[in-house]
Amino acid sequence: MQKSLALANASKSFFSRLFGDRKFYRIVLRLALPVTLQHFIMSGLNMLDTIMVGQLGETEIAAVGLSNQLYFNLSLFLLGVGGSCSMFISQFWGKQDRMNIRRILGLSLLVNTAAAFLFFLAGFFFPEAILSLFSKDVELIRIGSDYLRITAFSYIIVGITVTYSAALRSMEEVKLPMRASVIGLLTNAVLNYVLIFGRFGLPRLGVVGAALGTVIARLVELGILLTVTYTCKYLDIRKFMEMFRFSKDLVKRYFSTSSTLVAKDMIWAIGMTIYMAIYGRIGTEVVAVLNIVATIRQLATVFFNGLANACLIMVGKEIGAGDEDQAYLYSERFLILTAIFGVFIGLAIFCGKNLILLPYNISAQTTAYAIEVLSVLTFVYAFAVFNMVGVVGVLRSGGDAMFCLVMDLVAVYLIGLPLAYLSGLVWQLSIGWVFALVNLQEVYKMIMIVKRFVTRKWIHNLVSDLT
Repeated sequence: MQKSLALANASKSFFSRLFGDRKFYRIVLRLALPVTLQHFIMSGLNMLDTIMVGQLGETEIAAVGLSNQLYFNLSLFLLGVGGSCSMFISQFWGKQDRMNIRRILGLSLLVNTAAAFLFFLAGFFFPEAILSLFSKDVELIRIGSDYLRITAFSYIIVGITVTYSAALRSMEEVKLPMRASVIGLLTNAVLNYVLIFGRFGLPRLGVVGAALGTVIARLVELGILLTVTYTCKYLDIRKFMEMFRFSKDLVKRYFSTSSTLVAKDMIWAIGMTIYMAIYGRIGTEVVAVLNIVATIRQLATVFFNGLANACLIMVGKEIGAGDEDQAYLYSERFLILTAIFGVFIGLAIFCGKNLILLPYNISAQTTAYAIEVLSVLTFVYAFAVFNMVGVVGVLRSGGDAMFCLVMDLVAVYLIGLPLAYLSGLVWQLSIGWVFALVNLQEVYKMIMIVKRFVTRKWIHNLVSDLT
């Protein structure tokens, strides 16, 4: 009887701790819903783009997918810098230090635009060399090179957009980046339809049309973001150059933390690129399948992107304000919610996997491969989204960059890549088994995140001594 009573009290205490704070959930919804909507529309339109390009053929799908590997690596770098920007600004926001918020924005802009320019040079001048790293298919390289030369012009635009969006979200201004992104994405979808298929009297440009649509849409998005930011004075910038007046202590702290965070993201990105090179050696159909599944997976994780961003802002703000107990409680709630929803959405993917593939114009063999991979995704999905919120939302808000770096090194290079190489090229297993073995790294990462979380060693106040 006493045991039952103790268990009932423990359960009541747990549910009260998790669901008893209505204010918490109101803030979560206010911060998470705009980001979720933005990522939902982004993923949905990316899927639409993939379907439109897919009407041209499997080689075109694979060519665009492999061409975007360069952008994928750049975007991981940009998001790493953006994550560092968010990490500092969310804590400065909790401290209400607006001058240093502007300085962090300036530092992040310098780093991101420099990196984007280097990637532009690579994509514009050496597309064939880059694509030959992934495939020996001559037609695929030709189509992909045309696409890459054009989309390279969007890289610097994206670098600026990512930086401003990260700064605004960290100050709880989440609606403007969402609105600018949605307008840009809708522009991209319309232009792709018109330019890929040659509607309204325009020539049919195919993959080249998709590339042109991307560049124009990125310009529209950035134009809206900057115009509204400076018109409404969201960042309270009186003089542009004040963003670049840095103190030595701030620069040192920023680069010591951000370099680790960027290194972590780039290590992961390089690993993903090597995976694609391995998949490319298995076959063009496999590359097409993984490009399709990646788009579906992106759409399925939009809710967790919103949760991770809300977690980063809310937890970082509490750490910056000096309330570590509240930061820990918020993080605990985010992780438990992620685990619960992750299981349900994973089951939904399994139940709907045949319907999901209906819009794609792919062969029976490619469809069979895709069903294999989606079936595996069902079982690894909950681990993957837990890790996303755990790293991006919890550990990053606490400035625990070095732990994330070491964890990714082990996961990607000691678990994922050896298993990808052995299962795909040596043992020559089916793509479903290759995908399953590669994703064992997600199980390892979840275990490490939980162990790190309960120690509270991930909580670092990065701004308490900066003025």
